Parts: sequence; structure tokens; C-alpha cells
Amino acid sequence: MIPCRFPAILGLGLLALAACAPAPEAPQGFRDAQAPIASTTRGRPSDLNGLWQVEAAYPGGPLAPGDSATFQLTAEGDGLLRITGADGAARLIRLEAAGPSRWSGAGRDWWLLWADDGFRTMVLGAPDGLLGAVLNRPGAASPDRSRAARELLDFNGYDLTALRAGPSA
Repeated sequence: MIPCRFPAILGLGLLALAACAPAPEAPQGFRDAQAPIASTTRGRPSDLNGLWQVEAAYPGGPLAPGDSATFQLTAEGDGLLRITGADGAARLIRLEAAGPSRWSGAGRDWWLLWADDGFRTMVLGAPDGLLGAVLNRPGAASPDRSRAARELLDFNGYDLTALRAGPSA
């Protein structure tokens, strides 16, 4: 009796065919990677503590327009971020300080790019451009600060045409 090698040959053929497939594309960020980017040195990590509302954000990122975000950061900068979506579903992200106004958490970088003097409006971003968002304290949105936040995203190389705003923004 001759052993049937067809399944093994077929399997090797399919494996070789799969190896010829193009590699999946890496996610594309929303900023020019050649543009300079910097986190702010304004304030302390605890200045971010409390509730924020996402006014605008880039698609596919961890924040969406209308989400609420609650920071609980220590003086050293480590802590938690709770993101609650419009549907009420919540996610908890552990943030580890990675430099002044920089954190790592949930497999990504989180940089505070800008905050106004009163910490009523802030811009979060990341060098890879996969994160970009404008957040306000509840009831503290202002057209002037929203414009400044968008100008800062533009200055840091973000594509403003891709920024998505919530219904009240």
C-alpha cells in the first residue's frame, strides 16, 4: 500500500501560496511623521485628574467624540484613565509615566500636547499619529480654545481634515 501524500503536498502548497500574500498594512496615523511634535511641560500630572469630554478625535483611535474620559494620576504621573463611550460601555487603561506629560498604556503612547492655563481644554496626541483628540472639562468648551487646540494639532503635523467632531462641537 502506498501512503497518500496528497494532503501533505496540498498543505505545503497552500502554505507557500500564503507566504506570497502581501503583508498586512501597518495602521496609518493622521500626522506627518516628519513634522516635529512635543509634549507640554505645563502643569503637573494631577492637573488632568477628573472628568473630561471628548470634543473631537481622529477615527480608529482610543477616544471618540462624545466619550468621557476620567484621569486619576499620581504626582509621579502613573495612574488610570477610564473612557466611557456614548453607549455607556467603559474601558479602564493603566497609564505609566514615560516622561513629562507622556504616558504609555494600552499598547500606545499618550502625550499631552497642550492645555490652556486653567486646564479646561487639552490636546492629546502621539508621535505615530494614531491618537489625536481635543478634550474639555464638562461645560467648559469655548470657541477660542477649540480653535487654539486645532491650531496646535496642525502645528504638530496632524491632518485637520480627518479630525471628527461631536454633535455639540
